[in-house]
Amino acid sequence: MTNNTKSIWAPIFFLVAVIMGVEAATKVFAINPILLPPPSVVLKSGIDNFSELFSAGLNSFIIAISGFVLSLIFGTIIALIMAQSRVIENSLYPYALFLQCVPIVALAPIFILWFGYGAPAMIIISFVISLFPIITSTVNGLTSVKKEYLEMMKLYGANRQQILFKVRLPSAVPYMVTGARVSAGLSVVGAIIGEYFAGLSGKARGLAYLIRSNEQNADFPYLFATTVAAALLGGIIFLFTGIVCNFIIKKGHFQERNL
Repeated sequence: MTNNTKSIWAPIFFLVAVIMGVEAATKVFAINPILLPPPSVVLKSGIDNFSELFSAGLNSFIIAISGFVLSLIFGTIIALIMAQSRVIENSLYPYALFLQCVPIVALAPIFILWFGYGAPAMIIISFVISLFPIITSTVNGLTSVKKEYLEMMKLYGANRQQILFKVRLPSAVPYMVTGARVSAGLSVVGAIIGEYFAGLSGKARGLAYLIRSNEQNADFPYLFATTVAAALLGGIIFLFTGIVCNFIIKKGHFQERNL
């Protein structure tokens, strides 16, 4: 068995072992199903409500992807501006850090006030929470170019624009890939939080709507199934982003950083 095969099957075997262990524990110790339903019951609830789960997951997916794409676009643009000089970076970085440090639950009501309930506010919340990793990773990549390369470009008379697109951006791609992977996971978190605040009116029934509804209806197996669906959604977006990033790294012959 190759190392790649082991890396794929090892977490699957571990997950199966955990599920079997939890299933056995709920039976042996007679755990209250309100606290921890057996995985078999959660699975049955998920299958019985698959259509609703799929529809809600698709709504959450659209919100998360929209916020993620916006963070990639605007995060890269902001990073390009910040990387032009140390003064600009020092001027803008505190405000980018401010968005990361302020709890999103404090900003969510303001976004709802500005954009109203529904998809726009949810997308903005997902966008804000996934923006910071793109900015920081891209700025680090743009400003971490070896001085020898910059001096060589200047020696040949390259202007600022040529240095940016021929040296800085290619060198920043591995950093941007790392930021995109982190941002992809955060976009799902932002989408779920956004739905809690701006989507519970029923205008956009995502996974957060089902979680709150199942909690109020005391349908705990379905509640656990919805939570698992939210985790799977995050995993799908993260894996898809990883595949795209690996393709970019290999196609562009970039050397990814070892973190």
